[in-house]
Amino acid sequence: MVQVSWNKVLIILAIAVIIAVIVLFGYFAYLFDQHAKQSERHDFHYSINLSYNTTIEHVTLLLPVPERNGTPLLPGLHEDGILYGVPSSWNLSMELVNGSPMLAIRAEEMIPEYHGRPIPIEPGQSPLPTTLVPGTGYSEETPILQPIHLGLMLQMNRTIDTRDPVAHEPVFAPGGVFIEGKVSTTPYEGKEYTHIVPIFVEYTSERPAAVYIRISIRGTNSIWKGGWVYNSYEDSVTLEREESPGWVDGRGILRTEEGVYYS
Repeated sequence: MVQVSWNKVLIILAIAVIIAVIVLFGYFAYLFDQHAKQSERHDFHYSINLSYNTTIEHVTLLLPVPERNGTPLLPGLHEDGILYGVPSSWNLSMELVNGSPMLAIRAEEMIPEYHGRPIPIEPGQSPLPTTLVPGTGYSEETPILQPIHLGLMLQMNRTIDTRDPVAHEPVFAPGGVFIEGKVSTTPYEGKEYTHIVPIFVEYTSERPAAVYIRISIRGTNSIWKGGWVYNSYEDSVTLEREESPGWVDGRGILRTEEGVYYS
């Protein structure tokens, strides 16, 4: 009868356990990797923020739309239901101006909406405080001007180039000059460029109106790896005016290489 020493048995068992642990670890790593790949997303977020502190009438706005290789990201941007938050009295259309596509927003009038300050509610309080009806002008009861927000999200089936979007992704006025400068937003660690983007603003009002416009396109790659990891770029254009100037230069800021790059 062959006798096997206990040392050899223990060694064989130890090797078997190690192999089993390695296989099990590899299997769970594979499952984690597959789950991470399934969670990966590539999204564009387009938004328009618009505010005016008094009623403006006979309004025409020509706003830039993000382009990639001469083609607008969203050719049907003006169609009903594409953008959320569009008031029913506004008319949207896409127009080609000097060879560039622009989103035209027209309205007979745009009336501001002022809200009251948040009212604290104590647990069990009854009756509840009455919610103030929004006003159309500033008052002590309704001092907070509520901006109009239009936007949409578009999911892609490809990785978005967040390092060099001017050459490969939709930005505003891609044929313009992008000047790299010092990053103005902390703790942002990417690159920042300034550029000029034309905007047309026309309206009438009984008293001076302060109009604020901000348009942005943001491209983001994200994945779940025990927590959301992402990288992105954002191109935004802002304009603040207190008169109806016609064509003006909006201030464009392109920020690239934000976040973490994963493989």
